[in-house]
Order: sequence, then structure tokens, then C-alpha cells
Amino acid sequence: MSNFQTKFNQNHTPDIGTLLDESFNTFKKTVWISGVGTILMVLFILPISFFILASVFEIDSLQEFAKMSPTLAEDFNYILTNAAVSIPLSALVAPLTAGIYKINHLAKQNKEFSFSNLFDYYNGKYFFNIASCTFLIGLYSNVLGLGLIYLKLTFVATNIQLLVSFLFMLAIPLIIFENQNALTAMSNSSKITIKHPFTIIVCIILAVIISLLGLFALCLGIFFTVGYIYTMNYSIYNAIIPVENSSSFDEIGKE
Repeated sequence: MSNFQTKFNQNHTPDIGTLLDESFNTFKKTVWISGVGTILMVLFILPISFFILASVFEIDSLQEFAKMSPTLAEDFNYILTNAAVSIPLSALVAPLTAGIYKINHLAKQNKEFSFSNLFDYYNGKYFFNIASCTFLIGLYSNVLGLGLIYLKLTFVATNIQLLVSFLFMLAIPLIIFENQNALTAMSNSSKITIKHPFTIIVCIILAVIISLLGLFALCLGIFFTVGYIYTMNYSIYNAIIPVENSSSFDEIGKE
């Protein structure tokens, strides 16, 4: 029996109150670096996405794009192009997300961490599995969503995409903490979320609400508070599949 399967069968049941306490304590240590990681992802994805979409749809400025947004949101060709752009870009920044999870783990263990840890998973064997996992999740979600949008089932499409995100939300932690490949991590993530749906959904909803509080800090605060969602994801994962401490994990990114 694998190490993951042993932990999974131990049936650790996460407690919402405990998860909130632990996630807050960890987030206080990681908020600034997680915020920088979020800003880096946005600065990479948004300009490239805008340049490609503006070129394809002959949009000359941000003002014009803002005016056209309500119309474009209902344009199937725009939605399809946006998906084709966002899926590979999300895959390329996914190792940054993995770096945020590592920072949360190091903070939880009261170990030293730094800004450079954000980029640890761009090195070594993890990059391919992290990027391919994110690409597959994005592809799966968008194929289902686009098919339903084409059939004029927009509401259903939105809920299906939310369901996909929920099922695979722990895939990256499984890759970096359990050394699983992309497909195995996606499969096992769905097993975990299906086993504890109520607790996980409640905690994620609370995390999203808390992260939105950053909008009250001149809106820019959202870049830092959104990191709380990653901290909550880590706390949920660690409560169900406890992360082992090992020197080999600390050495990732130093090869």
C-alpha cells in the first residue's frame, strides 16, 4: 500500500474551527511573499493575454476593451480564444502556486523560507507534472464549459467548471508533497474532495470571503489577501493527508 493510501485510509476528518485557526496562524507568516507571488502571476498572464486577444479581435486600447467586454463575454469565438490563451499561461505559472504551497508548509513547521522559494518548482522533476496537471485541468474544465456554452447552457457550464476546480484543487499539493504524477494526483485529489465535501466547501467559501476583504484596502490589498486561499488549501490538505517533514523536501529547488 502506498504512503498516500495509508494516510487516506486513516480517515483524518478536518475540523473547520481548527482549519481556520491554523490557516490564520500560517497566513500571518506568509502573507507578503504569497502576495508577491500572486502579483507576479497577474503581471505575467494579463499583459500577454491582452496582447493576444487585442490582436485577434482588433482592439486598440484598454478603454475599448472595457467597452467591448459585455459583448465579448457572450461571443463564443472570444471565449474559445481566451481559453486557448489562458490554459497554457496558467500551466506556466503553476510552479509559482506550488512554491506558495511550499512556503506555507515551511511556515507551518516554523522553518526558514524566502522569496526564492516561490521559484523552487521551476527546477527539477516537478515542473513537468505541475505544468501538465494544470494544463489538463484547464483543458478538461474548458472543453466541458465551452460545450455547454455552445448549447446555451451558460449557468450549467459555470457550475460544471466550479465542480472541476473543486475536484482537482488538491492535485498540486499531491504532486509536491506525495511525489505523484499529474494523472494520479488528479485522481487522488477527487477522492479526497469527494470524501470530505462539506468541510472543504465551507472552508473554501470562508477563505474566498476573507480574501475579498483586500478590496477594502484600496483594492490593491486583494493581491495579498487572495493568498489566504492557498493557505487554506494547504491547511485542508495537511489535515487530511499530513505532510511529512523530510530533508529531501527542503532541498527542492537547490539541485
